[in-house]
Amino acid sequence: MSSQPQQVNPFAMRTKIIGLELILAVLEKPRQSFLTKKAFIDEIKNRLCEGLLRYSVSNEKTVFSLVASIFFCLFMHFRKHLKNVILVFIETIFLKLLDSSNSSFHHKELILNVFDKISQNSMMMLEIFVNYDCDIAHKDITKHIVESLSKIANGKFKQTEHQSIISAQEEPILRRHAIHILVQMLRSFNATIDADITESKLAAKLIQKEYE
Repeated sequence: MSSQPQQVNPFAMRTKIIGLELILAVLEKPRQSFLTKKAFIDEIKNRLCEGLLRYSVSNEKTVFSLVASIFFCLFMHFRKHLKNVILVFIETIFLKLLDSSNSSFHHKELILNVFDKISQNSMMMLEIFVNYDCDIAHKDITKHIVESLSKIANGKFKQTEHQSIISAQEEPILRRHAIHILVQMLRSFNATIDADITESKLAAKLIQKEYE
């Protein structure tokens, strides 16, 4: 017997989307008490993140869009509590989909949007580098992100094997977006270095004044 493709239950899908929308609404502007409340953070770790990882392989555009938005909210507000979870999302979900020749333009563009938002904040970029690339127990996530973006920026999806998934019109959109993120990452790291140099110079001046 030939297997029939599994049909999506419209009611179940709508229920799933509404649930994700409600979670996103809570996490976009969480109460201050939620940021440190152990029970709430444990609920995120033990239940929410597991569900998000399951939904992250969804081909439904709205579902994946909501998952990506929720991930960014978790990264922005709860990253110090979710170091291992964030590693799993970035390495095994986002970067794999971004590198894959089988994932759609929609998936890749949504992932680029997440990296775009992160790259705008020099502190968040620095934390990724310190928490993973500088930790011998973890892999070089920043390096992997840069390599993936660089391949896209250099026209990876112009190659013949990708043309059945990424169209000729979609490819330059991904390429421009990847270049934009790489530039922002460079600016973020430069801003961090400049701030450190300025602080060092100020400290040196203060020390010099004490001895004058």
